[in-house]
Amino acid sequence: MLLEEIQKALPDRYRVQRELGRGGMATVYLATDVSDSRDVAIKVLDSDLGHSIDAERFRREIEIAGKLTHPNILRAYDSGSNNGVHYYVMPLMTGDSLRDLLDKQPQMPVDQAIRLLAEVCDALTYAHEQGIVHRDIKPENILLQDGHAIVADFGIARLVAEGGTKLTATGLSIGTATYMSPEQFSGDKVDGRSDVYSLASMAYEMLVGAVPFDGPNAMAIMARVAMQPAAPIRLVRPSVPEYVEEAILHALEKIPADRIQSVAEFKDAITTGKNSGKFTRTTRTYTPGFVPVQEAPKRAWTGRRIAALAAALLVTLALGVAGARVAMGPKARGPLAAGEADPKRIGVLYFADGSPNGSLRFLADGLTESLIDQLDRVPTLDVVSRDGVRPFRGVAFSSDSVQKALKVGTIVRGEVDPTPKGAQVTVRLVDAMAGSDIARKSFDVDTANVLAAQEQLARQVSDFLRENLGLEVKLKESRGATKNSQAWTLVQRAEKRHKDADSLFAAAQGPAAEKVLAGVDAELQRAQAIDPSWPQPAVLRAGVAYRLARAAKDRPDVARAAVDSGMMRVAEALKLDPRSADALELRGELHYARLAEHLVPEGLLSKAQLDSAEQDLRAAVEINKAQAGAWVTLSRLAYRKQDMAYASRAAQQAYEADAYLSNAREVLVRLFWTTHDTEVFPDAARWCATGHARFPRDPDFVKCRIWMMTTKGTTPDPDKAWRDLDSLKAITPASAWPYESRDGQIIVAFVLAKAGLADSARHVLLKARATPEIDPTRELMSREAIVRVALKDYDEAVRLLESYLQLNPEHRKGFATNTSLWWRDPVLQGNPRFKALIAGA
Repeated sequence: MLLEEIQKALPDRYRVQRELGRGGMATVYLATDVSDSRDVAIKVLDSDLGHSIDAERFRREIEIAGKLTHPNILRAYDSGSNNGVHYYVMPLMTGDSLRDLLDKQPQMPVDQAIRLLAEVCDALTYAHEQGIVHRDIKPENILLQDGHAIVADFGIARLVAEGGTKLTATGLSIGTATYMSPEQFSGDKVDGRSDVYSLASMAYEMLVGAVPFDGPNAMAIMARVAMQPAAPIRLVRPSVPEYVEEAILHALEKIPADRIQSVAEFKDAITTGKNSGKFTRTTRTYTPGFVPVQEAPKRAWTGRRIAALAAALLVTLALGVAGARVAMGPKARGPLAAGEADPKRIGVLYFADGSPNGSLRFLADGLTESLIDQLDRVPTLDVVSRDGVRPFRGVAFSSDSVQKALKVGTIVRGEVDPTPKGAQVTVRLVDAMAGSDIARKSFDVDTANVLAAQEQLARQVSDFLRENLGLEVKLKESRGATKNSQAWTLVQRAEKRHKDADSLFAAAQGPAAEKVLAGVDAELQRAQAIDPSWPQPAVLRAGVAYRLARAAKDRPDVARAAVDSGMMRVAEALKLDPRSADALELRGELHYARLAEHLVPEGLLSKAQLDSAEQDLRAAVEINKAQAGAWVTLSRLAYRKQDMAYASRAAQQAYEADAYLSNAREVLVRLFWTTHDTEVFPDAARWCATGHARFPRDPDFVKCRIWMMTTKGTTPDPDKAWRDLDSLKAITPASAWPYESRDGQIIVAFVLAKAGLADSARHVLLKARATPEIDPTRELMSREAIVRVALKDYDEAVRLLESYLQLNPEHRKGFATNTSLWWRDPVLQGNPRFKALIAGA
């Protein structure tokens, strides 16, 4: 808008001189109040916003904000509207804003930052007591006068958010993306806790030098806010007191009820250390705040995105500035939004040597080249060769220059620094287009055995990069699939909460997990209603139903209803996209669940379910060879049909297809059992070791180590078997231990039998027997039968199998055709009762 037009819209008492600055929602002008000859600042709202806001509402809102009388709040002298031009008049501040200060000094001294934050807290506490929530706390709105903080723009964010249909129709929230709370992103009702979140984001930036969540655009920031925890502050800035870090991270919790509940409490926490340690568990392990869960295994940052610690790009996009400006552009032909580089095209740059004398160069180069080789083995990734990245070795460069030269979407950078015990490798996964970090992690290296350490480290770093790259690929592909930002945000948040539910299931807190899943389904249903043309919400709802069906295996009616619901959701998704590999995979899994959870009777109906499951799963992998989950279930299905060769091939296909390790646990379990049961014991040992290294707290990968002691060519070690069983107890939820302890004891008894300790083995087997309440499907009976055959207790083995098959008659055919080593014993095969047991199967 021209200066002359602004002057015409203002009363004669104000004489506009020049423009002072321009922001997301308004432009500020220097003017003179001729009535008393004083200079003032006049803020004029963007014309796009002005036409959507009622003039009377604007005047009333500014009048309410103008009544806030506090030394740390900038008051409005006057306000008005004329032909869609809305303005308000403020004192002219001669100092800088906090943004100006951060531009000059990105990391503020800790004491200065806390002092300014305390003053902002005082202003917000006063405003909240008057019932006014700011909604747009950011450095641009914190002015500095004589070293003190003055909070500006009260009332404007709410005014814009509620101002008119033009903005609300876009489905976008009002605020500034890098400081907005999750509830603002999703358009939910906000209260003072939203200001707590924004204030904590600003505090994080004041101390770290970057916002906690950044990205190339508003949609990427939405996803990172919704799905990822903020990175620890003290890793970058050790001088920050631990209690300050705890308070900020706790105030950044996703769910308002899990945050610090008031600005006053936040001030106490950062200035006095009050309640220090109160917030540690939630922020450090990042467990769902709504339900207490057992302590998760400690992991160093895996899966966490660190804010752009090395980049100066600070996205201060105001989502309320005409929603169309931040809505996604036209849908791209491919899965990525137009103009985006493919994140699967990766450049692994030679790691920097941080040693003073170049003594770690050999390790830095060797690790880089090993990592290139490891990632290049993943079929779906396009990794630049060593020769391609060699020109960047040892020279300064920007991410932008690398992106343009190599045409990559993702860059891997790293540094190797000496430590008293060896070296530390820090790895960064970088969005090449934005220059910002996607993820970052440090690894300690024992340089006493460099070759072994380098090989192991390359595997660890490769796994870390693949997992986090998968999140980024999924994020970018989903961003191009819908034009509705609110639906997209709901889906991102729902997926994050689904993972929370999985953590609760792992901790044997089923009722709490199912409650979370009900909330997930409700969010996805909202997303489905907002964008009915997007199949992803329906697919994910089918996934929720499938998870409920598996969790309710001891409640057939609940499981059956969940499967039926999942089938309805899949049908909705396939109607929109008949070639959705995800939907076909889920339909196959739902068919298979009806068998696995005993929801259909044995006979033609169960065979039909098996055939339908196989048909859908094969269709899914035909459409997308990288559909790792479908390959896993195909392996399980083939195992059930006693087609061990195909079960093994499907498991190997799953391993090769799982580029981002999203199905790593299930894949490794299938690889272990298919190689074990086909008696390829060296490979079985390798997969067991790999699983234990990746999932040391997973019971399956502890039990497989005991199983391996029962195989040919191994020396049974009863003491080690008992030690493994003891370690199993430490990682098994208490509610699952009655079953798992008996299962573990039976495997240990097998080891004892192999070691020639028959009496001890029989004693352990009797002790391990379970009641129907503990083992409703009698699986432990079949386990014990295996050991009884090894002990040559054939009659007892057959008796156990008779009881087992009475409850599981569909497995009779499996015993008739199974050529496993366990059942090939000639004495057992000649036993009349065993023959009768499998006759006619």
